[in-house]
Amino acid sequence: MTGGKSLILGCASTGAKFTPGNHRATGDVLLDQISTGTTIKNSPLALIAEAEALYGMGCRYYHYHARNPRTHEQSTSNDIYQQISRPLQRRCKEMLISFGASRNGPEVREAIARFGEWERISQSSLPLHLGGAHFVTIQAAVELQLMCEVERQYGDVGLDFVDSERFAKIVADYRPSDRLTTTSLETYSTSNGADYGRTSPLIQFEVYRSAVRARQQLGLFHEVEWVQFPRSYAMTRYAVEHPQIRLGGSGQLNVTLLFGFSPRLPFPRSYAEFKQVVDTARKLEYDLAEPGVKKRHVTVTVGAAVLPEQAGQHVAPLDVGARRGRTACALRRLATYAAQPDSGVDVLRFGMEDTPYAVTEAGGGDRGGLLRLADNCELAEIVINELAVNGASVETDHDTIFDRMGLNWVKRNLFHEQRQRPLGRPARPADDRALQSV
Repeated sequence: MTGGKSLILGCASTGAKFTPGNHRATGDVLLDQISTGTTIKNSPLALIAEAEALYGMGCRYYHYHARNPRTHEQSTSNDIYQQISRPLQRRCKEMLISFGASRNGPEVREAIARFGEWERISQSSLPLHLGGAHFVTIQAAVELQLMCEVERQYGDVGLDFVDSERFAKIVADYRPSDRLTTTSLETYSTSNGADYGRTSPLIQFEVYRSAVRARQQLGLFHEVEWVQFPRSYAMTRYAVEHPQIRLGGSGQLNVTLLFGFSPRLPFPRSYAEFKQVVDTARKLEYDLAEPGVKKRHVTVTVGAAVLPEQAGQHVAPLDVGARRGRTACALRRLATYAAQPDSGVDVLRFGMEDTPYAVTEAGGGDRGGLLRLADNCELAEIVINELAVNGASVETDHDTIFDRMGLNWVKRNLFHEQRQRPLGRPARPADDRALQSV
């Protein structure tokens, strides 16, 4: 594979919503198999073996949600995260590891009821050498309820509004309320996949702030997922600008765009729609007060988070690339968009978290568009082939990846902080307030 455009290959291996407890049986055998996560690996041995195979195919970014190996449900157990991270670091030495945090399900809700809302995202405070991750998607879907409250107080949050001085004033003036509500988001999901329990904007603010501080103190990296554009952009802009949070304050931020996750971030009908979201994420390199001064290095990861029952709706002709005019499924279209020289994409994400199935292509009299079971390695083959067709390559050089993801920015800023504090005093002492939810 040759060409001017290179992409880091990323696998979202397990995910949060395709579990037995999150799906109500429909009687459609194939659909029920996909939606209950039947083919998603859960045991550490199977996952590490698969990760090694993916590494051999060029994958250098591995996103993982902990799942109970016995029940296949989402888990908050940091021991499960560590059982994946430690051997992955040993066997795939140049793999960047990302932990998910948008966790729900019966076992997650039970753990939060016992230990508080921090339990949902406690993996963000694990040091890398003790089984942590380079990245943790700290902007879990539930944190977006802060922006829902902002909308109730100030009106609809659109792109122009978020880029205005008015929004900068909201960052300074808005105070999250402590009103407890049952949180359910408007998303395309399995039966119970959008239920995030009972919490408040204030609790979510404190959890978000504490997670960012934990990453800063560990010298690790920042990552968020967008699922409700432009509301997700508003939340990230708020976190970047807020003086008590300063998301990406060490100089780096990775934004994962999950196209198709919700009506507010649908799978794009065209390359132009795709580019609008990517370009908006890139604007986070600059603060509202200083639009001409780059404050942080923003990288963009893209994923196709399309439910199996909606897969047929997204089989459509390509409007760009070497196969322009030919029909393709959401995953192939995503890979084609990312492969374009001006896409602005750094990491192309595939995997069982987003599309735990494959879609047949048209050919030989077959109209294509049919679902079938697949695994992460087959999904990797699909996107690699699509990149090759479009003249793009898979980036595997470690130094290039490290620099491209903005990690050198963090390294330089850490050295600067050390020189400013030669006695080792922390820059921002952690707040020890208890974070509790009911």
